[in-house]
Parts: sequence; structure tokens; C-alpha cells
Amino acid sequence: MSLQPVLVTLSKNELGGFDYSVPASTMLSEALKLAISALLLIRGMLSGQITAIFHDDSVSEFFSYAIPAGIYFVNNNCIFFILQAVDPTTFQLLSQMKTIFTGLLFRVFLKRRLTAVQYLALITLACGTAISQVPSCERHTRGAQAAAPLLGGLLSVLSSLLSALGGIYNEKLLKGRPTTSIHWQNIQMYIWGVAFNAVGAYMKDGQRMSAVGLTAGFGVAAVSVVVCNALNGLAISAVLKYADNIARVYAHAIAMVITMGASIVLFHAKVTPQLVLAALLVATSTWQYNLPKGWLQVAVDEEGVHERSALISAVESSEDESTRSTIPGLPTKATVSA
Repeated sequence: MSLQPVLVTLSKNELGGFDYSVPASTMLSEALKLAISALLLIRGMLSGQITAIFHDDSVSEFFSYAIPAGIYFVNNNCIFFILQAVDPTTFQLLSQMKTIFTGLLFRVFLKRRLTAVQYLALITLACGTAISQVPSCERHTRGAQAAAPLLGGLLSVLSSLLSALGGIYNEKLLKGRPTTSIHWQNIQMYIWGVAFNAVGAYMKDGQRMSAVGLTAGFGVAAVSVVVCNALNGLAISAVLKYADNIARVYAHAIAMVITMGASIVLFHAKVTPQLVLAALLVATSTWQYNLPKGWLQVAVDEEGVHERSALISAVESSEDESTRSTIPGLPTKATVSA
């Protein structure tokens, strides 16, 4: 996921635009995901691991996948236009809003309560991943002036909301039938994805593609975008099926920091204070979010017990009756004598 904006930027031409059809690119990504999922489903059925895929509500279930597919369709195409308006660093900074949106929608749609400590952990995570992008703010400026930065910023916030909303809705569908094959569930959504993007490609670049072909303008970088988006989508689907959206945002944040750390080793990049701070914030947030519920209250209660025990020990040796009587439950010497 952290490679996506970089690859999209590399696929732009010298004028900051794209030589290939953006809807065609997202359509090819959806088609690749559909092909991989179909092969995995067939393999599972031939091996006997997957037996039945249809049920009484199969038709309504199929149409329900049109909603997340439509959200992803808008978001995936939106990213290309955002990266014509702003540089990848700015996009990465603003896209951390999806961490906050995910936490809020997690509560609204999935009815899962997060503690105040966990909400603070998500805010810490968003700050940490945003800080990790600060060092390169002035370096990646290719195509950054192609459109209004304000529009790019607003679209980045919208993209964050759509990403969180699509992920939450998709998780709800994937976990709605826990025994159903994830490959069959993916196939249903990717069919809609291909359909939506095919309509978008025809409406936007239909005449051009009729003249020069569907894959015209696709260089190495553009093909890399297609493959990256496809693999990223499959990975996210697995995370949502077997974990949840919070795990998704943490995986993204940790991967981003690891990628930047690897660049130090592989490309001899500088170790900046921002990177060190980002790694500390992400690690702190991860630990903070996974604290057991009620841990804070237990810690306070234990501290209170230790303080009371120490106070009782100190007072028990005191000869002053008035001091002994200040602790409830501690008998005075007169009571003990009686």
C-alpha cells in the first residue's frame, strides 16, 4: 500500500499526466484480482477444501458486494487525480486521516467499542505515520503543480473517508458468512469492480481505446501499478476476513516505517529525527492499543493497595492513637487490648 503512490507518480509523464487510461488501469487490477481469486477457488474445489459456495441468499449477497465495489471504484480512480494535484508525500500525510475515520466507523457500523486509550492509540498512530513522511516533503515535486493543491488536499481527505468506509463495509460482508470461502467472496466483489471500471473506461476513454487499444501507454511503471494494486487488494481482503480494519491500518503504518528503515540499509538514506520519532510513535501506539481492557483501572487499584499497605505498616509501629484511628479498619491499641 505504501508503494502505490510512489509507483503512480513514476507512471506519470513529463507534463504530470498519464499516457494510459486511468479507469483501464483500475479495471485491469480488478481483472487480475478476479483471475487470481478464481484460480484459488478452483484449486480449493478440486482439492476438496471448498465444497459448496451457493446458498439461499446467494443472489442478494452478490448484489450487496456492489456497494464496497462502487466505493473502491471511486477511491481507486480518485487517487490518480489526487497525485496529479499533490506530491506523494503530501498524499501520504493527508491519507493518515483514514486511521481516524476507521476508528469512528468501526464503532458506528460494526458496533465494536473502543476504549479511550485505544482511540488515543489511533491518534498516536496517525501522527507517527504522518511524521514519517515529513523529511521528503520538498523532494518529490514532480507534477505537484499540475492542479490546485487545495483540491488535492480535499480529495485526499475524501479518499481517506472512502477507504475507511469501503474497508468497514467489506469487513462486515466478509465476516457475515465466516464459513464461506474468501476466494468466492472476493470473486463476487471483483466482478462488480471490473464492471464499474469497464463502464468508467468506456465513458472516459472509449474512443481513444477503440483507436489505439486498451493497453496503449502502459509502460513498466504503469504495469507495476496494476500488479501492486491487485496484490494490495488481495492482501487487504485477507486481513479483513481473518483480522479487522484496525489491524489493516496498523499493518500499513508498520510497513511504511519498515520500508523507510530498509531504505537506510539499501540506499544509504539518512537516519532523520522524524523517522526515529515516527518509529517510536508507531511502536508506542501498537503497544497502547493492545493493552488489556481495564488495565488502567487495575494498575490504579494495585497502586492504591501498595500505598495503603505501606501506610498501614508505618502507622502500626506508631504510638500515636490518633494516627492509628485515621485508617479505616485498622484497630487501635485499646481495641486490641480489650
